[in-house]
Amino acid sequence: MTTAPVPACERDAITPVPASVPGARLRLRALVAIGHGPRRIAAALEATSVHAVQRILTGATTVLSDHQLTQIRDLYEAWWDLAPPERTRSERVTATAARTRARNAGWCTGMGLDDDWLDEPGYQPHCAWRRATGTGVATGNPLKGRRPPT
Repeated sequence: MTTAPVPACERDAITPVPASVPGARLRLRALVAIGHGPRRIAAALEATSVHAVQRILTGATTVLSDHQLTQIRDLYEAWWDLAPPERTRSERVTATAARTRARNAGWCTGMGLDDDWLDEPGYQPHCAWRRATGTGVATGNPLKGRRPPT
């Protein structure tokens, strides 16, 4: 008698879920935790204001379009392990303020998130903020030139 293969763990049997607002919030918080400020994030997301990023970070935003969720997911994938540039005094101040905000709020960097569970309802990371230097520096905008679907 032949049987179907059994997944190594229960998580292997789960199919990916679409991006969620809580998952987008965790992704943006992880970017802040590594030092990307809301203004830098908003600039990368192009059609999003600093105020809109702040509302997502605080949990005040409960609805995002599929395009916004995709943009946030793509930005996170590009920057999760990259620190922001800190060449100028202004960039250093902004990065320090972002890290301080994340530390005070207990937001973890991307390394503390389980990407397989980010968009699952009720997912909460088990990690708190820890200083991260990243594997490099995020230069440019990885979303530049992408247009919303028509």
